[in-house]
Amino acid sequence: MKKGWLLSFTSLLLFFMLSACGGGSSITEESGTDTETADGKQEILLWHYYTGSEEYLTELLDKFNESQDEVHVKSEYVPFSDIKKQLSIGSAGGNLPDIIISDTVDNASLASMGVLADITEKVEDWEQTENFLDSPLQSTVYEGKHYGMPLTSNALGLFYNKGMFEKAGMEPPETWEELKKAAAELTTEDRKGLGISAVKSEEATFQFYPFLYSAGGDYQHLESEEAKKALSLIKDMLDNDSMSEDILSSTQDDLATKFSSEQLAMMVNGPWMIERLQENNPDMDFGIVPIPKDKQVSSVLGGDNIEITKEANVDAAWEFLTWLLAPEQIEGFTKNTGYFPPRQDVLNDSDYWKNDDYLQAFIPIMEVAEARGPSPDWPKISEAIQIAIQESLTDSKPVEEALSDAAAKVEEVE
Repeated sequence: MKKGWLLSFTSLLLFFMLSACGGGSSITEESGTDTETADGKQEILLWHYYTGSEEYLTELLDKFNESQDEVHVKSEYVPFSDIKKQLSIGSAGGNLPDIIISDTVDNASLASMGVLADITEKVEDWEQTENFLDSPLQSTVYEGKHYGMPLTSNALGLFYNKGMFEKAGMEPPETWEELKKAAAELTTEDRKGLGISAVKSEEATFQFYPFLYSAGGDYQHLESEEAKKALSLIKDMLDNDSMSEDILSSTQDDLATKFSSEQLAMMVNGPWMIERLQENNPDMDFGIVPIPKDKQVSSVLGGDNIEITKEANVDAAWEFLTWLLAPEQIEGFTKNTGYFPPRQDVLNDSDYWKNDDYLQAFIPIMEVAEARGPSPDWPKISEAIQIAIQESLTDSKPVEEALSDAAAKVEEVE
């Protein structure tokens, strides 16, 4: 997710346009590979679903194209909701682009569809790979092989209203028990102590995952005591009125609106909300800390990956990927679009993230963020988790039964 925009992994997210010579055009019958420009360069076609930041990205791709004697990259815009369908059609018809950008959680699915090229050898031989954060890099792995590279990253943290905490004589919570106590004590007639998104969408799974990870659980063991403990924590805070029942329909956008209007003392959200909070309530003093832990501090990975398709000129496409992912390019790319770099060296060395009071709080959070899955069946897995969350929070089923049913659904699709 990103500052000023929302990341692609939910239906409400906004995107910037990665436009170049192709002018951000929609898909055409001419889409494909193995073409040359008028000056004899190998033309590489990139599909993306971004909108905005047009001028900067045009300059970036122009810079690459001007530096090359043999490769030229152009881009085409494909709506996020259509990209899997178009890739399936393109794969069947032998008409794929060379490079695509996808949500991290979709990488494994696209690999299982046979859309992507196995670039394991190139990834392992590239001397820069060791500089990438582990979780973003692992999000590109399917059945032990690399089918892409991480492009942008973000994660979730705990936002808290400093004024409310100071007035109550409290420090931001570090553990689940401290979180429950703070949420209860900061709840009044006019506000709730905590807000999370439990809406029936990927957002609920995304927000639940840090708690699941922190307890030592994962999606493959939803019937475990760790998973029950994580979901029970959320249900307990809802039942004791520390959270509002409307979390069942609240998006992360909704949380930001309530937090900025001081109807929430705390919320779980990401760095893409920072600018919005500053715009909505310039006088509000807020802080950001890791989501309180059970066994370990944890967060969840969001962002995009960049992949080469099976029909691509892999060598030419890899030339562009490595150029884009080099420190001097990826720093500007992520800085200008509000993401965090997937490279540990850039994240630690750049003054941009270190010198911002809010962004620097996410640096240690990024280091512990875990990828969802990876699994080619993630949409069905996520849906099972969403249903379990909704069933338990509405008292349709006890936590144990809801998670047991979800575990059975996951087992069916895995």
